[in-house]
Amino acid sequence: MQLAILTEQEDLITEIKGDPVIASIHLRLATSLDPSLTYHTKEHSDDVTEMAIALGATDQLDEHSLLLLGIAAAYHDAGFIEHRAEHEIISADLAEHAMKSDGRFSQDDIELIRRMILDTKLQPDGPSHAISSRLSAWLVDADLANLGRSDFLEQTRLLANELNIPMSLMLNESLALMNRHQWHSRAGEMTLGKQKDLNKATLLTMIESAC
Repeated sequence: MQLAILTEQEDLITEIKGDPVIASIHLRLATSLDPSLTYHTKEHSDDVTEMAIALGATDQLDEHSLLLLGIAAAYHDAGFIEHRAEHEIISADLAEHAMKSDGRFSQDDIELIRRMILDTKLQPDGPSHAISSRLSAWLVDADLANLGRSDFLEQTRLLANELNIPMSLMLNESLALMNRHQWHSRAGEMTLGKQKDLNKATLLTMIESAC
């Protein structure tokens, strides 16, 4: 599925994804992830990277911010290479190591990336996410962009398979998440808000029909 926002920013997305810090982790994700991961795949990281850049560009973030956003998105699930629990911390560590090794980035840049990645962690209660950095809004919106995409049910099935839980339970979990979720960026709301409402209505119908 290709949203118009991705087509509009295609050249910029290609340029930023070509940065060596991003390209290196995408290559590693392609070869090192557990094949039982059906949702948190290399393709998911690609999707989040592209969407984060596109959303940020739409909201007119500066060039350096877009690069940092792309790096955070590319690494946000890289911790799955080592293990699933608390993978955000490992992801942040991997990003920090790559940025320090590269040598182009300040300590402030690295700390910002860490905060962005840690902000992708789903909160157990209340609002789905806590935003603690100036760029986290676009990354968090990109990470949950599936809630506002037309392939929402397909992505939900992939996550249910990965978690090894019945689709009926996954539908209820997804509805609960939707009720706690909000878009944090202007571009996220404009691009994904309407489809999320449609997806929520579909979920309600499916859940009611199963009762």
